Amino acid sequence: MDDTLARELADLSALHRIDSLNTEYLPQLSGDLRPSALVAVMDEIVLGARTVLVELGCGSTSVLLARLLRQRGFGHLLSIEHDERIAAFVASQLRREGLGSIARVVHAPLSRHPAALSRHGQWFAPQQVHDEVLAYVDRFGLVDLLLVDGPGFGDSRYPALPVLRAVLAPGATVLADDVDRPDEQAVLTRWSEEFGLEFRTAPRTALGTSTVPA
Repeated sequence: MDDTLARELADLSALHRIDSLNTEYLPQLSGDLRPSALVAVMDEIVLGARTVLVELGCGSTSVLLARLLRQRGFGHLLSIEHDERIAAFVASQLRREGLGSIARVVHAPLSRHPAALSRHGQWFAPQQVHDEVLAYVDRFGLVDLLLVDGPGFGDSRYPALPVLRAVLAPGATVLADDVDRPDEQAVLTRWSEEFGLEFRTAPRTALGTSTVPA
């Protein structure tokens, strides 16, 4: 089967599976996970009993993740987003749906980061991320699912593990989106070499998945 067709069929199947979470209209935003990738994340949340989630880069799919957590009755999500407009929309939608106690969005502008690979590499404002994640972990415990879906260009996603490795629980799952792109593949290679993580890639979802050693 043609790869493009296979992805489209996987997305159609995924949309059917998450139909119960589509309680009202959500706009499609530029950074949203494709439906098949979103379902793969949701499957990991449910099958892995994940309860302390951090997401780098957010969108309408973040609202769907929060709806899933509410449906399950437990779990929390911290989303970090550099685009002020997207962060404001998602935060507003979460409040409007009464999901503010489950999910929180932090607007963290991009700035030069010491862990970035390229000379002019940027990542989320380091002090702000440090403070927000530390407060989140102090309240709910170590992170057992990290979803890396931003920032969305070049090798700018690399700092995610250098910054957050210390707050990942033993056995935590790390999910990276867009691993069908060369820059993201290079980031996975660096993470594997430096942190001893073995990533499995799923072509139909463009997700890379690894488990933090226990």
